[in-house]
Amino acid sequence: MEKKESVRLSLLGVRGATISLSTFLFAPFQALAQTGVEGVKKVAAEQLNTAKNLLSMIIEFFVKYSFQVLGGVIVIGIGWWVAKYVSNLIKNLLGKKNIDVTVIKFLVGTVKLLIITFAIVVALGKFGIEIAPLIAAVSVAGFGLSFALQGPLSNYASGATLIFTKPFKVGDIIEVAGVVGEVRDMKLPRTELKAVDGETIVVPNKHIVGEIIQNYSNSKRIDINVGVSYKTNVQKAIATVTNVIEGDKRISKIKEPKVGISEFADSSINIYARAWCKQDDYWDVMFGVNKKILDEFNANNIEIPFPQTDVHLYKEKI
Repeated sequence: MEKKESVRLSLLGVRGATISLSTFLFAPFQALAQTGVEGVKKVAAEQLNTAKNLLSMIIEFFVKYSFQVLGGVIVIGIGWWVAKYVSNLIKNLLGKKNIDVTVIKFLVGTVKLLIITFAIVVALGKFGIEIAPLIAAVSVAGFGLSFALQGPLSNYASGATLIFTKPFKVGDIIEVAGVVGEVRDMKLPRTELKAVDGETIVVPNKHIVGEIIQNYSNSKRIDINVGVSYKTNVQKAIATVTNVIEGDKRISKIKEPKVGISEFADSSINIYARAWCKQDDYWDVMFGVNKKILDEFNANNIEIPFPQTDVHLYKEKI
């Protein structure tokens, strides 16, 4: 009898649990059904009211800040135009004064950067950004970066030194840091050279300041060495080389070519010639002059000897 009662209580417990679970799951739907259409209207009204508030906030934001944003954009545009106008004005003015091209480019770039920076600072104020904290943050960051960027910053300092001391200018042919080329552009961090073979060489300015700089101005030097036999009329050989060099129209007449004896070698008397030509004509002139010298030597029976060794044999007397 007791066993039957316990089974009945267990079934009632399971049924009660089932009823409680169903009540938990379907209670919201029952409540919604009880509220009916009025509840749905209330929820929809609340959502619509939220959307209206959000739209009002967006409209208020654009009305309040749109004129500030537009003003900032206008300030930047005007600053860009003023910077371009002033830089062109300075460029033309300094150009009439025959100021060095490198100095003109540096001053024009500096003025343009300062005007644009000022315009950006004013525009940030129009956007509602506080300038003082921004400047303080940039100052702190710049102080820290100055230690991390010592190498690049030294290039900028060296570039400023080169621009104002002017050991060379754009268009000059220089030899520095083991390279030779025509200066095509000078900037604060680097100097760009065009080599004889047309390659572009970029030299960091810190490797130029303090080094020995050979400036060939607007001409590239040609060095020619040719050996003649000790039996040759040396004066005739020198005159032949001189005539070949002076007869080439590509040789610069600004600097007088030099021809003479450079060395008394083991097998020959070496004649050295030095002349100048344009950078772009270097290889053509050197190849052409060498070929012409060889042809003239052959025509005038001037011997170019090959290395020789004299061997003397002595018979030992017994």
